[in-house]
Amino acid sequence: MTSTHVDAVVVGGGIVGANCAVELARAGVDDVVILERDAPASKASGRAAGNLTIYRHERFGAEASRLGRELYEEYERKYDDLTFHRANTYSIAYSEEGADYLRSEHESTTIETELLSTDELAEREPEFATENVTLALCIDDAVYTDPEQLTLAAHSVARDEGVTLVQEAARDFEVDNRGIAVQTTGGTYEAPVVVVAAGVWTKRLLQRAGTDVSLRARTSQIAILDPPTDVALPLWSAPDLSVYGRSTPEGRVLFGGGTSTPVTDIESFRTRATVPFLRQVGELAPEILPFLEDATLHDDWAGRVSATPDRYPYIGQTEIEGLYVCAGFNGEGISNSPFGARLLANLITETDPLVDPTEFDPTRFRGDEAFEISDAVEWWADR
Repeated sequence: MTSTHVDAVVVGGGIVGANCAVELARAGVDDVVILERDAPASKASGRAAGNLTIYRHERFGAEASRLGRELYEEYERKYDDLTFHRANTYSIAYSEEGADYLRSEHESTTIETELLSTDELAEREPEFATENVTLALCIDDAVYTDPEQLTLAAHSVARDEGVTLVQEAARDFEVDNRGIAVQTTGGTYEAPVVVVAAGVWTKRLLQRAGTDVSLRARTSQIAILDPPTDVALPLWSAPDLSVYGRSTPEGRVLFGGGTSTPVTDIESFRTRATVPFLRQVGELAPEILPFLEDATLHDDWAGRVSATPDRYPYIGQTEIEGLYVCAGFNGEGISNSPFGARLLANLITETDPLVDPTEFDPTRFRGDEAFEISDAVEWWADR
């Protein structure tokens, strides 16, 4: 098999890997290769809801969210097939704990928000049942998009930056004082820097290299409903109920989230939504939006996303010199990988980091910890 020497290898061709390659190239790393065993966006990236939460939250700081918005708006300008859909969004609380969280979010964020009482929400969005609502938070300029097209746009920009996409699977790693050799199905790629950005496959790949992170795969599920009437809905999330939703461009209603379950076999994973999730949607849909009482199921699917014990991603160097990781975004890799990719590039090129990297250190856990899988939609608690 052939051996190719490059400056950096990114293992994983989803949205996280593509963004990492873009940021490395723009940081001055000359010869960057992305290794992807299948087509880009064929796994978790292409099965996401496409809700860009960086327009609604600043979970990793205002600067991190701003960077993500700027990068994706650049992608939208450069890639003709990518369209951003803009709409109001609401975080809806059904408990006093949730209401307290929304008040805190309203006070702390630099994004313009508005707190709404139950009556104000009912007047503004009459489709929602509000008798059990305690408070709502409105953001005027939220965005969703097609996650597959966003991933392809990232690859297009990476290609423009000189990045090479190679459709080969990473099989094993050899580490010595000259760097790291990634053995693939088609050859070997040697580089002083290797980034593993392979979502739920990250843990397995790192173990082959001789290190580990504490990461588990969980389900991410979506149901598309055909409503009995055509109603344009905003984006909304209800963490108390573990679900979120919005209208689709075709006039249907998307429901996502639900109670998450661990994925025990990432290779034979079933890509259809589970029966318990569909039952949950069937029960909650008319409770949240009464006009969906007679809605029918149009489509459903499921994906695999990576979970960490503290719901913070791993961004940085592992215990092995030159081996980096950017993974564990807990279902928000679409939204938060731009900041993760920039931080990773800062660390690799030894420039001032975008944010304090300590909280994202891949070595902060041993790697063998047992931890509970969180639901896909929860109130985000600061550490």
